Amino acid sequence: MRKRASAGVAVRGLRTRIDDGVAWLTLDRPTQGNRITEELAQELCAAAAEIELDDRVAIVVVAASGVSFCLGVEAGGNWEREMDWVAAIGRLTRPVVAAIQGDALAEGMELALACDLRVAAEGARFALPQLTNGRLPSHGGTQRLPRIIGRMRALDMLLTGRTLNAAEAEQLGLVSRVVRRTSFARALDTLIEELKRKGPVALRYGKEAVLKGPDMTLDQGIRLEEDLYVLLQTTRDRQEGIDAFLRKRTPVFQGK
Repeated sequence: MRKRASAGVAVRGLRTRIDDGVAWLTLDRPTQGNRITEELAQELCAAAAEIELDDRVAIVVVAASGVSFCLGVEAGGNWEREMDWVAAIGRLTRPVVAAIQGDALAEGMELALACDLRVAAEGARFALPQLTNGRLPSHGGTQRLPRIIGRMRALDMLLTGRTLNAAEAEQLGLVSRVVRRTSFARALDTLIEELKRKGPVALRYGKEAVLKGPDMTLDQGIRLEEDLYVLLQTTRDRQEGIDAFLRKRTPVFQGK
């Protein structure tokens, strides 16, 4: 990633850093509810592009400072149609974890939906209220939400604009897990450490199989799984996993 961002300093509202195979993208506009500006959207797109080319990165975490995860965009305009920062996150081949310590509303919820795992703190809320304002979600919310929680529940949430608390979101399968706010950071670290113990290539292939499979027939999906399985056998990480198992040691994966 760019030298100016590697130290974890905020650039146009985004702090980025890579730490032991984990790329952290932290929205850092807490007094503005971490609302997305054109400049911040540009930074997210650029950071996602750099992560995809960085062999050091096995896992991505999208987080936020302050009490809100993201309350949407600060001011819309043509830039929203020309630069889809949510899609940039959704296209990442690495597993992406959304660390949702506060409200994820409107485009903020669409950003969370683009991530693969969503960890929410108690007290976090979720809503797609765009229809209330005469708008439609424009960053994949109408498409990702029904794929995650089902068509009927997605319609109910979208058409009414109602807000879900963290417990309701977990019950619907919108978030992966809900943890106490006081132990949020510890729970997030535990999840990340669990993912880091897996082979980076296996993580990418597992994500690919799950995300692409539902758009295929069952036979096609199984064929995709078989193809990825065969590819994985050709990697050094696969041999490292076997060797570690036989020698009863912890594997040291290289992502190759």
